[in-house]
Amino acid sequence: MSAQSADERITRARSAQIAWARTGMRDRVRELARLRKQIALDRESIVEAIVADTGKPPLDALGGDVLVTLEMMRFYERRAERLLRPRRVGRSRLFFPRCRFTEHFEPHGVALVFGPANYPLQLSIVPAITALYAGNAVVLKVSEKTPAVARIIEDIANRAALPPDLLQVTTAGPEEAVELIDARPDFIFFTGSSSNGKAVAARAATLGTPALLELGGSDPAIVFADCDTDRAVEGIVYGAFSNGGQVCVGVKRLFVERPLYQGFLNALVRRAAQLRVGAGDDCDLGKLPSESGRAVLTAQVQDALTKGARLETSGDAIDGPIILSEVSPDARLAREECFGPVLCVQAFTSEREAIDLANASPYALGASVWTRDLTKGRRVSQALASGSCAINDVIRNIANPHAAFGGNGASGYGRYHGAEGLYAFSRVKTVMENRSSKQSEINWFPLGRKKYEGLNTLIEWLHRPRGAVAALRRILRLAAFAAALGSSAVQAQAAHLLLQVKLPAGAHGRVAYLLFSSANGFPQDKSKAVKHGFSDPVGQGSVQTIDLGDMPPGRYAASVYLDENENGKLDSGFLGIPKEPVGASNNPHHRMGPPHFEDCVFTMNSSNLSLSIQLVRP
Repeated sequence: MSAQSADERITRARSAQIAWARTGMRDRVRELARLRKQIALDRESIVEAIVADTGKPPLDALGGDVLVTLEMMRFYERRAERLLRPRRVGRSRLFFPRCRFTEHFEPHGVALVFGPANYPLQLSIVPAITALYAGNAVVLKVSEKTPAVARIIEDIANRAALPPDLLQVTTAGPEEAVELIDARPDFIFFTGSSSNGKAVAARAATLGTPALLELGGSDPAIVFADCDTDRAVEGIVYGAFSNGGQVCVGVKRLFVERPLYQGFLNALVRRAAQLRVGAGDDCDLGKLPSESGRAVLTAQVQDALTKGARLETSGDAIDGPIILSEVSPDARLAREECFGPVLCVQAFTSEREAIDLANASPYALGASVWTRDLTKGRRVSQALASGSCAINDVIRNIANPHAAFGGNGASGYGRYHGAEGLYAFSRVKTVMENRSSKQSEINWFPLGRKKYEGLNTLIEWLHRPRGAVAALRRILRLAAFAAALGSSAVQAQAAHLLLQVKLPAGAHGRVAYLLFSSANGFPQDKSKAVKHGFSDPVGQGSVQTIDLGDMPPGRYAASVYLDENENGKLDSGFLGIPKEPVGASNNPHHRMGPPHFEDCVFTMNSSNLSLSIQLVRP
């Protein structure tokens, strides 16, 4: 890592970003895919660096850091182009006749990303790669506690031949980190403790720099008496003590329904005592918190004991799992972020009490609910204040690259992962196109009493419904106002839909089409389609045009296939894989199984639409 000032880093990143933003998405995918492949090739060296810096077990480094990072990178590699393409949005046809609105996603510019020490690869690379796919340049501030990981990230980026200065890596200390913020990046992404996050947010606010904060948690777990007890014990022990308790979404507060409480607590203590603390492949917990972290945890535990808590495990030194019961709501452990192997356990008597206890903390990052009654589990998960929740599982849910992740309250704000990550690192520009041939709009000059009265009548019609006589009077006045607008179309108008189906070489047979207005039945259930049928026999051309006629405004998705033997159905083979060419609107990327409705959806407004669909042979 070269010694550069903060201003130099941001300036160089800004120059690199201008060229990167002009790069087409397919070129971005090609460039960034090399980085993913290099990480996969160098995974053993990465694991060694993570273990050297953090002391965690190698399996935790390989799974929690390397695998999760690779899966997130592959998600964006396959979907960023579709997620970031411009999208049509709706509008009032009364107020915006002959207008079209489109949202465009643009990069912020230079993103300053702060990575923490507990998962130094995952929590650095995932936000960085998301920012890069969105078109930003990145200055990545890896924790100064993980210098080996920082060096290997920089080395991998160089060997992946990313454009110069597009991804810069530094292990700057606190003073240099402040200088990076003051150098005015265009966006800040911070992962770390709530106290440090608040300081970053305050500094960014003075400069008007937008920021997204992923901060600490004090996650609750609610265990109901009808749960699978053995699974819940294993899950809670893992959730509380994984990575030495240094997991932002780790279980910190456990609430157990009273009939199960004592037996569950005893089983929990026995299982925690079996955990192996040390180093190497055969250990469950690696290096525990740093000396400063241990000092904070020790003070928190002693404070809880002084206020009446009961120590359920042997010894209160931070050298292994610690379980406390009867922790006072006034204790520091109940009010503060706890970043170590400490779990507080409490009984509850009703579902409402459990929810209230779980929501009593200012932290609202993650949560878990344990019950065989999934209806109850869903109901409780919706009532919790957390940004995410797992039912009968813990921690693992945040590794799903399709799902958004983030916290509420003292746990930060904003979301990343999935599509939300790309949108977080983008600015939305809305473009309105007016295709009217009129020389003036009703709201333009000159102003006057007649327009005022007409608008007043319209507001009355739209927002103050009254009796039938008044309604009839408003209808007549509205008709006059509509005439003044120069538009007789108060009702939504249907638009024409054409499918332009691109045929494979040597095509023969007929093209079958199905049009759906919801995911129900998509893509092949004719009984759920709003329209379906077959084209005329395909000719010698490369495109078959299918006229679906006028369609009312709405969201639709189309699927097509080439009925080569004209038997009126899509032939399939082993495991249901089609034998004949298939396609769908938006031409989604190839995946195992049929395409999803949301990947193929398009919007019909008042404008005619022609869709191009490519038939491909699976």
